[in-house]
Amino acid sequence: MYRCRLASYFVFESYYLCLGFVYIRSSSFTPPTLSTEEIVTHQPISSHGSQVAIVGVGGAGNNLLSQAIDGGISPRNCVAVNTDRSQLSESRAQNKVLLADSSETNSQLSRQRGAQGQLYAYRVAPFTQESDFTILLAGLGGATGTKAAPLIAQWHRNQVRPVVSVVALPFIHERERRFVALRGLKKMVEACDCTVIVDNSVQKPALLDSERVADETAALAVRGLSEVVVKSSPMISQQILNILSLGAVATVCIAPVESRERVQSAVVDALTTPSASLPLSKAKGAVLLFRGIESLNNGQAAQAYEAIASLVGHDVDFVHVSTKCQAKSSLSIFLSGYSYDMALGTVDDLIEDLYDMEYGLESTSTRVAVRMPLYEMELA
Repeated sequence: MYRCRLASYFVFESYYLCLGFVYIRSSSFTPPTLSTEEIVTHQPISSHGSQVAIVGVGGAGNNLLSQAIDGGISPRNCVAVNTDRSQLSESRAQNKVLLADSSETNSQLSRQRGAQGQLYAYRVAPFTQESDFTILLAGLGGATGTKAAPLIAQWHRNQVRPVVSVVALPFIHERERRFVALRGLKKMVEACDCTVIVDNSVQKPALLDSERVADETAALAVRGLSEVVVKSSPMISQQILNILSLGAVATVCIAPVESRERVQSAVVDALTTPSASLPLSKAKGAVLLFRGIESLNNGQAAQAYEAIASLVGHDVDFVHVSTKCQAKSSLSIFLSGYSYDMALGTVDDLIEDLYDMEYGLESTSTRVAVRMPLYEMELA
């Protein structure tokens, strides 16, 4: 039998925020006028269960958000945030926030990280203030997502709301973008209860479009999380959050299920194609989300757990949730319990240290003592 962590009954707190309250600590700062892109619908995010807000930040985050909407997420639950008006207008999200470009922001405000985070929070707050759970989508390595997503996440977490982010990392050969992404990942990890990594560099090279596969993986992860949080009881939602929060970082493994009788085979297939290069043996928890015409019974869930524990090599905290749909059956397995350091491979450790030295930042590692500019470094 499998071992489940049972959490005490949890009721999400509803935190109601007045727009002016965001700036009550800074009497000298006048809140900016909302742009024409910012239209609050005042429609309920969901009719039952916990309320979930899904926020896509930056160009890549908006693309991932549109993918999730195409996969079945209601546009009413989604908020697109960007500095690019043209990209924002193409978003399928019902709620849109146009942020000022850093070049258009007051220089003194730009130097004050706290005030800037407050500005981002002010822009996004009207769309998320009634939610109980926030999911952030961002592609790291660019400007808007890397800079704004951690600040928005931290603000929501400060309101005692669970925050889970799904972030995409660029390919290894995109050197400068990956340098920036790794620094942004560290900020996201610090700001969120859990950060699910979708790394383009680990997708199978045989696939025709690895970036598209990564986008679909992120979209499926968001759809799965949002569905179970909305449709499940508060106790199950808290169980899921508890397991995801066993570590700062998680990976997601997705596979189709031919039939419920072959759920073990689907688990094995899923765990061989993780969204990030994280060691299975270091996983501490697993969340299995099953979608199909019929739910998994206890026996099938036990078989799934046995397959996970066998591949991981030890017992893990485990919870499974089934959602019914008419589409082809599939499962998503979130493996949690990883730290930020585990998310960095050997090459990425070297990259981060070189980045620190190149830009005069203090490095936490003393393993590397190489003096060379970044442009001279070649990756194997």
